Amino acid sequence: MYFKKKKIWWNVKINFQNEFSKRLTTSLILTILLIGIFSIGNIGIYLMVMVLSFFSFSEINKLKDFKIKLQFYIPFLIIIYFLISKSKIFILSDQFLLIFFSLSSLFIIISLFQKSNIHFSIIGFLINSTFFSIIYIIANQNLEYRLIFIIVTIISLSDIFAYLTGKKFGKYKIFPKISPNKTIEGYIGGAICSLFLFTIIFLYYNLNDLNLILYVIIIIISSFIGDLYVSFFKRKLNIKDLGKLFPGHGGVLDRIDSWLFSFPLSFLILYFNQVNVNP
Repeated sequence: MYFKKKKIWWNVKINFQNEFSKRLTTSLILTILLIGIFSIGNIGIYLMVMVLSFFSFSEINKLKDFKIKLQFYIPFLIIIYFLISKSKIFILSDQFLLIFFSLSSLFIIISLFQKSNIHFSIIGFLINSTFFSIIYIIANQNLEYRLIFIIVTIISLSDIFAYLTGKKFGKYKIFPKISPNKTIEGYIGGAICSLFLFTIIFLYYNLNDLNLILYVIIIIISSFIGDLYVSFFKRKLNIKDLGKLFPGHGGVLDRIDSWLFSFPLSFLILYFNQVNVNP
């Protein structure tokens, strides 16, 4: 009996190491790619949004064979928007971008609407909101695209620390019917570690906007909500992952699930009350 328990513990330990190794490798590769994208500047972010939106809607389309191939829709809109923004004929404003977003969201919601599962429309709307929020941040002259890097960093740190603390100390499931692997200890550990590290960065760079700390807390909470909603969506469809592009993470939507509430909420915060990230 003792050896049997020891064997089970050893197998669990090996599985954890293999899973964590995959997740860590994938995270490092994605981090390097993101650094490369941000080093290019705005054009790199436009390309990132086009690629991620293409794969996101491709994964949605594979779940149900929709007649309209939405994976080409956002990249096409971004190209049009980018060309118009570079043209001297038109002067774009925030209002134009918001109208652009509203019309595209309406089109996506109608296209994905299914009486049997309205969550396809909600996911489609959240994807569209996420990528248009990113476009807004880099298109607005008063905001710097470093905010996107900050948001992605906060989400990534929270996810990694939540995974580690959850595996080590997790006992109490936070929503066992929706996401059985997520624990209260993991979520709290991820939030505290992320906030602690960001506070050190905050003090080191002498950032002068105290609202930034509150902003970080909001992003951590909203990233958890996005993660939880996608887990709920997958539970409804009875699937583990939405794709297989990233080892240990699933597909693009599995990887950016935490973005789906964080970026739209960031847009609202920045639109009504800009956060200062300058030292």
